[in-house]
Amino acid sequence: MTYLGIDFGLRRIGLAISEGSLASPWQVIEVKNFKGAVEKISKIIKDGQFQKVIIGMPEGKMGKNVVGFVNSLKKSGLEVETCDETLSSRDALRKMIEQGFPQKKRRLSDAAAAAIILQNYLDKKL
Repeated sequence: MTYLGIDFGLRRIGLAISEGSLASPWQVIEVKNFKGAVEKISKIIKDGQFQKVIIGMPEGKMGKNVVGFVNSLKKSGLEVETCDETLSSRDALRKMIEQGFPQKKRRLSDAAAAAIILQNYLDKKL
């Protein structure tokens, strides 16, 4: 099964992929608004033929945005699940600093956070 992990943001969305039991950071896409985010992600999912989409679920106000995002993707007939994303962005940035990534490359931390979210899901489900 092919999985797509998503770290949703209002400006940047981190993506990670997995075809087995190991998640890898993939890319970061820039978005201007909620509708544009749904359109871009729907196209990526269909083009990549992902069987399951895992989206990190934050707490608070951002969690409400993610619920709307999940519902919009489900309306398109996609199989979407959520997974707790507590501290995933912070952990991703910390790991990149520890591994010596230059500051310019650390903007990809959204993709690394998506990989952490997806890996947490895979570890629990597989």
